[in-house]
Amino acid sequence: MGTTGKPGTAKAPRTNPAPKPRASAPVFRRRRIVVAVLALLIIGGLVAGGFFIAGLFGADPAVKGSTEQGSSGNQAKPKPGANSGTKPSAVCDEAGIKVAAAVDKPNYGPDEHPILTLRVTNTGPAPCDINVGTSQMEYVITSGDDIIFNSRNCQLDPNDLVKNLAPGASESANLVWQVNRNSPDCAPVVSKPGRGGATYVLVATLGKWSSDRVAFTLQ
Repeated sequence: MGTTGKPGTAKAPRTNPAPKPRASAPVFRRRRIVVAVLALLIIGGLVAGGFFIAGLFGADPAVKGSTEQGSSGNQAKPKPGANSGTKPSAVCDEAGIKVAAAVDKPNYGPDEHPILTLRVTNTGPAPCDINVGTSQMEYVITSGDDIIFNSRNCQLDPNDLVKNLAPGASESANLVWQVNRNSPDCAPVVSKPGRGGATYVLVATLGKWSSDRVAFTLQ
C-alpha cells in the first residue's frame, strides 16, 4: 500500500549551495604580500611613535646626562674621550684673563663726550667662565690724585652675567662719560671737570682684573 502525506506538509526538495571558486595560487600569494606589508607599516608606525614620545619625555637613557647644568647657568658640553677620574687636559688659566681700557679718541672738543670701553680677553689655552656683568665693572677717571668719576658711585641695579670665554675670545662694554663729577654716595656735585686741554686718565676694572692707564684730553 502506498502512503500519502498529510495535506500542506509537503517539503521542497533540499538543494546544496554551489561551492565557492577557490582563489588561484597567484592571487593567494598577492594577498599574503599585501597583509605582510600592512603589518610592517603598522609596526614601523608604533616604533617611530615610541621614539618620538621617549624624546618628548626625556626617557632615552642615551640622551639623558649628555649635558650638565653648570652653577653659572650655562650648559657645559661633554668632554669627548674623558674617562671618569681623569683630569681635564686644560683648565682655565686666570693669568690669561686680560682687561684693557680704551677711549674712542685721544682728544675731545668742547661739546664732545668720551666713550669709555672695557674689554676682557681670554689669552689662555683653555675656556674660562667669567662674570662680565655690571656688578663687576668699574670705570674710574682721575686727574692726578683727584678721583673725578667712578661708575660704581651711582650704579643702578648691578647684575651678574657669566659667559664662557673661549681661548682668544673677548667681550666689550661701553660707557659714555657725560664729563661730570660724582661722589661715593652719589650726592650731587656742582663743580665740573675742567677742559681747555686738561688731561685725564681712565682705568677699567672687571672683578679682580684691572687695565693699564689710558690718558685723554678735554678741550
